[in-house]
Amino acid sequence: MVLSSEDFVSPVDLIATTTVFFGGEIDLDPASSKNANQVVQAHKFFNWKHNGLNQSWKCKNLYLFPPRESLLKSEQPKPTTLFKKNLQYKKSAQCVWLELCYHKWIRREFDQAIVLITSTDVALLSTQRLGIDVPVCILKQKPKLLYDREDLKPLKNNRVYGFVFYFPPVSDVDLNIRKFFETYSNLGRVYIQ
Repeated sequence: MVLSSEDFVSPVDLIATTTVFFGGEIDLDPASSKNANQVVQAHKFFNWKHNGLNQSWKCKNLYLFPPRESLLKSEQPKPTTLFKKNLQYKKSAQCVWLELCYHKWIRREFDQAIVLITSTDVALLSTQRLGIDVPVCILKQKPKLLYDREDLKPLKNNRVYGFVFYFPPVSDVDLNIRKFFETYSNLGRVYIQ
């Protein structure tokens, strides 16, 4: 994976909400960095060197904020289905990570996940074309992102919106979706289909 010259760290309020939602701990952050994990405080994380796209995500819960860059075909994971076309073009990293998260959730590599997407196109594409039909919270305020540097300086003039996708566990689905609704309604409008 290409190291972005300027990547961002998740908003502190979203991480606090997610940590509480997961019962006080985040097990895995598959697209992180040393600086980002100062905020997320996941038990385990993969940085750009370890490339979480190619790692196992076996865990109880995970938090994912994919990088905002494009990935070349060679940087994207190989298709997992036998007859799926492997298209030869660059794709949004957020789209690639969200698709992979969805496929790993379907295969039950993890119990539940919270995914922050800051690309409106990816958020709409995922629900329409990709058929990712999970609860989502549209943040009422633009996420207060931080620069991925040691000082974690806040980003000024943020122009992105925030979409928080919830991949619930198979057990107690209704209870967990209700809990997601109650918890994340403080941050924005929650849609459940």
